[in-house]
Amino acid sequence: MNSWAEFGFSRVAAVVPKMALGKPLENAPLILNHFKILSEQGANVLFTPELSITGYTCEDLFHSHSLLEESTQAIAKIVAESKNYFGLWVVGAPLQMPDGRLLNGAWVISAGKVLGVVPKIFLPNMGEFYERRWFISGRRVNEVVKHDLFGEFLVSPTQVFTSGPVRVGIEICQDLWSPHAPSEKLALKGANLIINLSASNEVVNKARYRHELLKVQSERLHCAYFYASSGADESTKDTVFSGHTLAYELGECLSEVKPFETTDFSVVVDFDFEKILNSRMKDVCFLESVEEFTQSHNYGQYQTQLFPPNRTPLTELAREVVSAPFSQDLAFADIFEIQVQGLMKRVVSSRAGSLVIGVSGGLDSTLALFVAKEVRDRFKQGKFTGYAKSPIADLKLIGVTLPGPGTSAQTLALAGDLLKAAEADEVREISIQAAVDQHLKDLGKESTDRSVVYENAQARERTQILFDIANEKQGLVVGTGDLSELALGWCTFNADQMAHYAVNSGIPKTVVKLSLHWLKEQLPVHSALFQKILDLPISPELLPPSADGTIAQETESLIGSYDLHDFFLYHYLHSGFSKEKIFALAEVAFVDQPEMLKHLSKAIDIFFSRFFTQQFKRTTLPPGPKVFKVSLSPRSDLRMPDELSFS
Repeated sequence: MNSWAEFGFSRVAAVVPKMALGKPLENAPLILNHFKILSEQGANVLFTPELSITGYTCEDLFHSHSLLEESTQAIAKIVAESKNYFGLWVVGAPLQMPDGRLLNGAWVISAGKVLGVVPKIFLPNMGEFYERRWFISGRRVNEVVKHDLFGEFLVSPTQVFTSGPVRVGIEICQDLWSPHAPSEKLALKGANLIINLSASNEVVNKARYRHELLKVQSERLHCAYFYASSGADESTKDTVFSGHTLAYELGECLSEVKPFETTDFSVVVDFDFEKILNSRMKDVCFLESVEEFTQSHNYGQYQTQLFPPNRTPLTELAREVVSAPFSQDLAFADIFEIQVQGLMKRVVSSRAGSLVIGVSGGLDSTLALFVAKEVRDRFKQGKFTGYAKSPIADLKLIGVTLPGPGTSAQTLALAGDLLKAAEADEVREISIQAAVDQHLKDLGKESTDRSVVYENAQARERTQILFDIANEKQGLVVGTGDLSELALGWCTFNADQMAHYAVNSGIPKTVVKLSLHWLKEQLPVHSALFQKILDLPISPELLPPSADGTIAQETESLIGSYDLHDFFLYHYLHSGFSKEKIFALAEVAFVDQPEMLKHLSKAIDIFFSRFFTQQFKRTTLPPGPKVFKVSLSPRSDLRMPDELSFS
């Protein structure tokens, strides 16, 4: 990889420079100092806050010929310096039209040329704001200006500036706050990066509101949204400015300079435009809106202008890559409630009399057991959502332990303790040893056989018993397998792959583990028990224990860490990234974990090989609740041929 740009990343920088109020010729060099340094570091798009050349709080000085003349000269200095650089420079400054109209504009500059000026549309004229005293709205402005210094350029709010995968739309401050923000149509025209040149004063809770606006706008428009507001050098006569700067991508905050945190600064972010395109491609409603917009009468007003990209390679990534993407901002109570509600509805619809669950003493069956317990308890207490009283008051929880050739004494004891903790209505211990021995004998296998037949025979025997008990007790078999195991096909076809309802099927292994930590906090009386389970190695226990009785078959020593596999799974399912891009991102995410990096290459090969060859196990999945934005259900999120291979 020569540059992160090969994977769809592009560097964007917001600059909130030191500002001399009303002195454009002093401000231009301050802006240029930032722009030149950032351009040399690979920034492809750079921008300043609203009216940063003059200062936003110049008030009636905007009617001064000398201020406007100096502003033009300052822009000329920036245009001249831009000849030595590629990329897009956007500067907030006034523009006086030949007929006298004054616009609050974003001057768009590239490689020694003014590409255009985007005027502010919504001018606040209430409370502390009175912009209409000086400026006119750019809503209906769409004309070419012939300028003595800058030649011809378009003045219009309906411009999108394009270079490679980057398509830039521009809003100015209040434009974002309006009921029909300009960014909506700019996005439908193709803009995937919205920059907002702002001068937003600081009042109580306004910073939080900006977060909410940017989160929603970047998510609903499937775009990157970069916002920079004027800093502390503005006049504080009646209001105060804080320099609040925010960068969002698809609803996620990538960077923030908090109000009053610093002065004279820049914020650099590498946005992932491949990820943004993938997100748009999946949203049929967004694409239908694009199609509808192309048929509207004003679609023709929207113009695209090209700019040459910055050619400095991005050898380092200017954004955080988290090693546990599924685990960000988790609401464990919500996760648990989704599982519970899904199973409760299934109990009612099937008129089940019991919940049957095989408990191994491992992570997955522990979480599933306590989901089932909660369902049982709610029915007993008459707390079923949507019903005046519980439709099933005598639901039974039947816990089954099924020790076999690979079961260790430790996990068998833990399974028994779990069933006591869950207050199971009925507990059964059914050894599968004799049944497995007989089955293997019938197949002509030697007693020393340790092939996949030996392992899968145990899994299928357990599943057969659970379903037979469910028949006997008018019950539902509660599946325990998780999202990570389904992705890897780390389950036996027509065995632990099957259940009446799979409560963990939407939860990756790393989150199952975190959910048990959450259960520890909710049920402190069982904290020590949960910790023992968390301390165990993950294992299917299908091979005999070691001589000392401990678990011999450790899953992660065979296929690699679930931390890695969940990282791969997230980025492949969520964004459709290539194997090469995921590998490069993993090198960044796990840079401080040398043991992970050591096994990274082998683990990613295993993941993709198994993910594509094990689809047949997912095609026949039982129902289970979707928990995250992605799932592997063949009825909703993932429809894929069974016959694919990956190399």
